[in-house]
Amino acid sequence: MEVANPVIIVLIAIMVWWLSTGLVLAMVHRTERGNWGPAQVMPLMTLFGVAGIGLMWIGAQQMTSFGSYAGFFGALLVWAWHEAAFLTGVLMGSRSGECPPALSGVARFRAAWQAICDHEIAILITGLGLWVLLADSPNLFGLAAFGLLWGMRISAKLLIFFGAPNAVSELMPSRIAHLKSYFKTDRLTPLFYLLMAGAVGLFVLLVIAAIEATQDHAVVGHCLLATFMALAILEHLVLVLPVSDTALWRWAVPGGAKDRAKQGRTPIIGRTADKQP
Repeated sequence: MEVANPVIIVLIAIMVWWLSTGLVLAMVHRTERGNWGPAQVMPLMTLFGVAGIGLMWIGAQQMTSFGSYAGFFGALLVWAWHEAAFLTGVLMGSRSGECPPALSGVARFRAAWQAICDHEIAILITGLGLWVLLADSPNLFGLAAFGLLWGMRISAKLLIFFGAPNAVSELMPSRIAHLKSYFKTDRLTPLFYLLMAGAVGLFVLLVIAAIEATQDHAVVGHCLLATFMALAILEHLVLVLPVSDTALWRWAVPGGAKDRAKQGRTPIIGRTADKQP
């Protein structure tokens, strides 16, 4: 198999996106059913996260297709740790209650920040640590992947906070269900069009870079980033369009959540799986 073939790269990226999202959902929802708890899930996820940092470092030292794949998949493992920490309620913020209905404007934004600040600070610290570790390395596609995931997460959060009609998810774990009170679902924010324009512009730049790349590691890296950028755009569209993608991860969620999803509510999706404020 030609690992630098753009078609193969795109297929691998889509498969990893689908599988990694499903596995994180399966582990988190297992804690909902009492079989495991966060105390059992997070040590395992920590091993994955440490392995991800190792893969990112190994990949960053190699100007090869393997180096780009290793860095990218390592970034996904590190990101999976953060997703699991948030979705299990282990790492959130100082505010645990629902948003008071009377709050609006800056006060509402401050309350939303307090509900998730610890997790956001943890991502910032992780990003800075990865930058210090990898910035002088020859292959930075793993670091770029982490930055892309982080940037599109912030974009999705802003969209949900300011207005996304289809943001509510019945598959959201109960430990963080109070965050739904911070969502704005009664309108579509004009910010959506600005965010989408920026995302599409970045996707086009990544596609052009992949087409113009002359080295295998650059072809692989840019194709992986472009594919995940396209998936992030899809996730943003799901937040505002009346569509459901429940069937994609039906195998990853318990029966109760499946039944709720069949009632027409939107499920969790991909790298913005937590759909937080």
